[in-house]
Amino acid sequence: MHRDVAARSEKLRQQARGRREKKAHVRLAKFALGDFVLVGKIIKFPNKLALNWKGPYRVSRVDSDYVMEVQQLVEPFTTSVHHASRLKFFSDAALDVTDALVDYAAFGDEGFFVEELLGARRSADGKFEVRVKWKGLDEEEASWEPALQLYEDIAVVLRRWIMKNASDGVVKEMRDDLEATLGHSL
Repeated sequence: MHRDVAARSEKLRQQARGRREKKAHVRLAKFALGDFVLVGKIIKFPNKLALNWKGPYRVSRVDSDYVMEVQQLVEPFTTSVHHASRLKFFSDAALDVTDALVDYAAFGDEGFFVEELLGARRSADGKFEVRVKWKGLDEEEASWEPALQLYEDIAVVLRRWIMKNASDGVVKEMRDDLEATLGHSL
């Protein structure tokens, strides 16, 4: 009897999935190993949810038609698992990882690109900030951004700048503080 119930349940599930896939607006993209994708992260606004597309990432493992593991293209090369509804194609898998694509991933995808990091300081609340010159804006419009936030957004760029300016006392203090906060060395 249990076998009959399980078979009937599977048959109904497949029929429902088939009906859903016939609808063009519900069809999920089929991703393959090596595809470049953007990952949809949910942002909570006071009255609604919205998706913010981050990336590019590379599909590193396909668990099923609907669940994929993606990997960052830049250090620390972390992986995360996502449902296909939260992924969309970035570019063709036949493309190799080029320097331009890695730079795009390294500089973040928030609409503002870092042209140069200018200096570091400790703010009044004891947290470290880095002065950022934004691409396309004048140097007078440079802003002080929290170091931890910059590490989350542009880890590679910040890490290179810290290594280049390691002799500066404030930068050394900031590096030690970041390493203690993150729990790993830069």
